[in-house]
Amino acid sequence: MLHVVQSRSGLAKCKAIVQPGDDVVFIGDGVICTEAIADCRVFVQTDDAERCGIGIREQEIPCSMDELVRLVAKHDQSVSWR
Repeated sequence: MLHVVQSRSGLAKCKAIVQPGDDVVFIGDGVICTEAIADCRVFVQTDDAERCGIGIREQEIPCSMDELVRLVAKHDQSVSWR
């Protein structure tokens, strides 16, 4: 499953149901609250990180808009957390 996190409160909701092997992408204002999530790949939308003045850490995967589209297409299910 793909989890799209857009805020700090969205992160809390996501962490309540995320499963090992899920992908998590932080977009919009969600890039401010990125954190590692056990057994998940964590992506950070690069344009939003740059806009917010946030660096992408070594354990995070930079995610362009093209990559975000590929992630959405790859997953049968996705949920957006605000």
